[in-house]
Amino acid sequence: MKKFKPLLVLSFCLVFFGGIAQETNYVVIKLFEPINAAGEIIISYIKDKSERIAVEKLDSDHHENNMNKLVDVFNRMNKEGFVLVSSAASAHGNPASILHVDTFVFSRKD
Repeated sequence: MKKFKPLLVLSFCLVFFGGIAQETNYVVIKLFEPINAAGEIIISYIKDKSERIAVEKLDSDHHENNMNKLVDVFNRMNKEGFVLVSSAASAHGNPASILHVDTFVFSRKD
């Protein structure tokens, strides 16, 4: 039994501290939709990596197209193991606004 005690303590430490040392990765997605101009979805990953996806101008003819692009991004985040943890929007409902911005934060524990 004395031979196994150090091994048992080492195993406990690896499991306990390994769980604490888990790193959380975040992805921030912003949807920029200007009124009467093309916009974009910007996806910011860890380590200064980002991606841009063009979206159409904000008008009724393009709502579904832009939403489908956003859903595609959300589905990709889900497949990569990310979960939506926060969202925010600005300028929605403001008739003087010339730009709508939606922000989505996803996280994944590694």
